[in-house]
Amino acid sequence: MSMDLWEYQQDEAMSEYYEELYLTEFKERAIDEFTAERLNSYYVENSSLLADSFRALEEAKKVSSLSPTSGLIMAAISIEIALKIGLLKPIVFGFVHSEAVAESISNTVIKQTGIDRFKALLVTLLKDISHVDIATYKRTGQQLSLWDERGKVQKLRNTISHKGSLSSVQDCQFAIDVAEEILNGLLPNVLSSLGLRLQNQVIVE
Repeated sequence: MSMDLWEYQQDEAMSEYYEELYLTEFKERAIDEFTAERLNSYYVENSSLLADSFRALEEAKKVSSLSPTSGLIMAAISIEIALKIGLLKPIVFGFVHSEAVAESISNTVIKQTGIDRFKALLVTLLKDISHVDIATYKRTGQQLSLWDERGKVQKLRNTISHKGSLSSVQDCQFAIDVAEEILNGLLPNVLSSLGLRLQNQVIVE
């Protein structure tokens, strides 16, 4: 028997409630069990994990003059990969102590739609291991935080995807600039706090 609208809304509300409970427990457990050593090891063992993000950014720059819309989409993809694969997945891996399940759990987490729900977790753990605060980190001369700028790029991308809108040259360049800062500013700062660095788009000790 199919659900009516009220039942559907109730089911959605309960799903969101249990998801919120899960994320709260997830954050608390992560703070207790997280180890910077495992995070460091993950980056070293997966030294090319940012390659796809860099490629997407290069493609964004390449097509931006011909199609700002395509350029913005590729820049948004670069941002999403950089944050999910370059930050969220390694951090989740860092607190799962069983090698047998760490990959599976971290893969499941990054498949969740949107990264905003993990902001509190990322803020807490990154502050714990480094001087980087993603809630306040800003590009030079900008008023919005980089995190909020990322959100703005995501909204622009969603408008294109869901409404068929076209991007302006300015919005495309904005998205590229945000992706550039994440890959060449934010992430290198996090890696530096772990004694690592980016060299030719590869993570090295």
